[in-house]
Amino acid sequence: MKNLPTKLVIVLVLLIYVSVNQLTATNYYVSALLGKSSFNGLTATTPKLTIQSVVGFTHPGDTVLVMNGVYNTTSGPVLTLIPANSGTPDKFITYKPYSGHKPKITASGNVWNAIQINASYIILDGLELEGNNANITYDAAYASYQDNIKGGTDWARYANFNTNGISIGGPATESKLPLHVIIRNCKVHDFPGGGISSIQADYTTIENNLVYNNAWYMMYAGSGISILNPYDSDNVTTYRNIVRNNICHTNKTTVPWVSGQKLSDGNGIIIDVNETAYAGGSTAGQLFYKGRTLVENNVSINNGGSGIHSYLADHVDIVNNTAYNNGTVVGYPDIFTNNCNDVNIMNNIIYSRTGGKCNSAPMHATEVYDYNIYFNGTVAKKGIHDLVVDPQFVKLNLNLTDGDFHLKSTSPAINSGTNSIYLKNDIEGRIRPIGSVVDRGAYEFDPATSISDLELPGNSFYVYPNPATNWISIVSKTGSDINKLELFSCSGKLVLSNEITKQKENELDLSKFKSGIYILKISCNEKCELMKLIKL
Repeated sequence: MKNLPTKLVIVLVLLIYVSVNQLTATNYYVSALLGKSSFNGLTATTPKLTIQSVVGFTHPGDTVLVMNGVYNTTSGPVLTLIPANSGTPDKFITYKPYSGHKPKITASGNVWNAIQINASYIILDGLELEGNNANITYDAAYASYQDNIKGGTDWARYANFNTNGISIGGPATESKLPLHVIIRNCKVHDFPGGGISSIQADYTTIENNLVYNNAWYMMYAGSGISILNPYDSDNVTTYRNIVRNNICHTNKTTVPWVSGQKLSDGNGIIIDVNETAYAGGSTAGQLFYKGRTLVENNVSINNGGSGIHSYLADHVDIVNNTAYNNGTVVGYPDIFTNNCNDVNIMNNIIYSRTGGKCNSAPMHATEVYDYNIYFNGTVAKKGIHDLVVDPQFVKLNLNLTDGDFHLKSTSPAINSGTNSIYLKNDIEGRIRPIGSVVDRGAYEFDPATSISDLELPGNSFYVYPNPATNWISIVSKTGSDINKLELFSCSGKLVLSNEITKQKENELDLSKFKSGIYILKISCNEKCELMKLIKL
């Protein structure tokens, strides 16, 4: 290069640097506890202070690792992603906790969205987001709503009562029509606005999330999980939006919707209006959405609106879900389709609240109910293979740390679904069908490992806390030494084995495990005991 002009050499060096860095994925680190704006964010010992501070450095394939601490905002989102922050089809950009860490994102005040995503090819994985419900009163929220319907424009005030958790795209002209966004393994709770929403976007996947106590104080009729007005980015007619393996509970609205000035929505999950464009928004590719939406393996409990429903939304499959005690505020049925075309509601368990509605009468012949179980509520439409019978859950309780919606061995849901429409795993990853026919509901029954058929006396040890978040301690009541601890998933898979020597008390780290029910096997000399353990 010695004969090349200096400026050209510099340009070539920069191009080589950029090319090399684009080929190599980079990890960026942020820490609310240890981070500094002067750090480069490239190691766990030199983290940036905020999540937003590394966004401008990321390239396709990179990962942002969020370390312990509380990432709080009282003005604007904690994380905003615009189209320039996108990944590519083969290299998503991922935001997730650093290994072993449990960061929390919180939002209150003049904040409409804790996280706002208008970029494409993005993954949010394993983050916890908490809203400000604990510090909001109904009277203050209702007064804010009244001020708005009288013509008020105090948007900073209104934001405090309408803060959403994770918003993909957005209403009206806010959406930049993002594609291929995945929200998985997140906990989104206690937001006065909606939990997770996708508006004017396409190819959205929302999976394995815990979404609860959202939408309580908003005046825009939000829900736990919602997909509204997806736009047609291509002509693919297979699954483009997927909502699966989520647990949604106690999402509800208590403040009227400004548009109708009455209570509305507060659903666990809603697939909402894909037959027409968003009012006031872009109409590009939005009319007559051709892609399918899959809603499968979700557990939706005690929501103010429906557990799951589609409204003015075509090409939707609602399959192998479990719904219980929904419609507590607005009286919607637990699972239903409302004025849609080409919707299949199959293999679900629908256990209504007393005096509630299991489903509603469809308006079109292509709104199909079949192979569902209904119980404890009115049934407006009963398919040929639908059953009205107690599904026999292991333990009914609205407190999910105590309730258990697995099936008893005598459940009529076992081996009675249809194999014509289902996917190969249940909500916990258990391969289905275990018998010749798929079970109904979100949980596939496995007679070899079912906790409902295990004797779990737990007489010789204290295990605390249980339910647990990150750690448990095990203490022998008799003073005997614990030799071995083993943890099994509900499918019978050994997920942890810990040999113990000369120790009467031991701790287990559960921080890396997914929320759910596990079996703890404690071995002590020649004896062993099994205990049911709930991981929050």
